[in-house]
Amino acid sequence: MKMKKYKTISITLGIILLIFFLIILVYKAIQGSAPPVVPPLPQTDYATITDGEIRQDVVLCYQHGEEEKMLINLSYQNSENWLDIYPAQPFAAYDIQAGDFAVMNYQAEYSVGGEDGHHQYIKQLGDFHQIQAAEALSKRNLKITSDIWHTVRTADSYPVRIYQNRYADFIMIPDQKQYKLFLPASDKALNFDEYRQVTKELTIGGETKMLRMWVLCKAGVSDAEICSTLYQGTAEHPDFFFVGYDLPYPFSFTASGMEQESLYHMQKIVIPKEAPENKSCHFMAQELENPEVFTALPIEIQQELITTWNHKDDVLLFGGNYDDSAQLTFNDDNQLALVSENTEASGYVLIYLESGFFDNICSGIAE
Repeated sequence: MKMKKYKTISITLGIILLIFFLIILVYKAIQGSAPPVVPPLPQTDYATITDGEIRQDVVLCYQHGEEEKMLINLSYQNSENWLDIYPAQPFAAYDIQAGDFAVMNYQAEYSVGGEDGHHQYIKQLGDFHQIQAAEALSKRNLKITSDIWHTVRTADSYPVRIYQNRYADFIMIPDQKQYKLFLPASDKALNFDEYRQVTKELTIGGETKMLRMWVLCKAGVSDAEICSTLYQGTAEHPDFFFVGYDLPYPFSFTASGMEQESLYHMQKIVIPKEAPENKSCHFMAQELENPEVFTALPIEIQQELITTWNHKDDVLLFGGNYDDSAQLTFNDDNQLALVSENTEASGYVLIYLESGFFDNICSGIAE
């Protein structure tokens, strides 16, 4: 009887042990198939601060309304979309005012990371002295960027604007309740009372759309006079200066890989060719229907028009040092111009613009 009892206990213990080992095996299998537990990486919003080199840069003072005076660096630019600015208060001993340029020697300090990305600061100031505008503008060293935003004539309400390319080379800053415009060839700023948005209502494809232009202007000039003068693409006007178009832009273009909203559609066709004829022409659709005009064009252009033109769009034709980088823009007189990064390449560029584009925008082509 005792033997039977011991046998029963042994069997029971064996079953318990077997179940225990099975549980362990199942747990190990589950543990092995689960993803490993990786401790999260430490996160921080702190930027890395590093000492920089001894620099000599050109700065310009500006003041927006009653806000404090600021200095904008015109010869250092780490990013295409960023210009470094500094409070002017530490420079009070130099009596620098809005519209004054200066050269400063200093040890730079750089901040990288954090919430604000890249910034440059003045760690220790050395020599600081004011200079005239023409000298200051000749010492600029801003990046000539590939960003299309720096090529097309865009503008918004921000009162500081710096352009530096062949067809738009100017600096605009606020001076409390007025605005100053600096052009490279002059020591004197042009002074304006307003930075104004001029709006014109258009009907495009049955829809009502708004053409918005930003100008520096004197207080007495009317919106109608501004629109009329821009439409004519005339020379410098004493009462206003064309800064740029607000979005939606007059024609479509691509910036940072994305197409920007526009009033009219545009198509660009590039035809590479060695030694093309130098051309910058605007043809209305009915002009190109004239056989004498059409057959006078280079044969490559005729073939492209036969293949791709819809016989409705206006056509712009450019020939010279152009390639795929060529972009359409406006000059100071609101005339159209083509700019290209690669001056070693050559060929023709055809631009198709929807009919009606030149009803409200100057049809002139900049030289």
